Amino acid sequence: MNQFDHQWRKLIALARQAEDSRDATAPYGFGTRVAACAGTMPFGRAAVPVEKFALRALLVAAAFGVAAIAVNFTTFVTSTQTDAYVAADVVGDLLDLS
Repeated sequence: MNQFDHQWRKLIALARQAEDSRDATAPYGFGTRVAACAGTMPFGRAAVPVEKFALRALLVAAAFGVAAIAVNFTTFVTSTQTDAYVAADVVGDLLDLS
């Protein structure tokens, strides 16, 4: 074993024997101060355009959804084949279990 390894192991052994005398508890009211500071911090300027685009995208998606329902609702209500599809045993026909 060379001199470096010997010194390194000696240092590790001394470090393991050392005691930590620091206080591990947070000071009184620390959580309240952190929460108060977080509430007063302004949000970053980079989030503002993203929020605007997200709101616009949500509105566009909602408009497309309403338009799709409106276009397909008339087809659904006036369809004469709807009763035939409801009454048919499609699964039984596909599996032919009889």
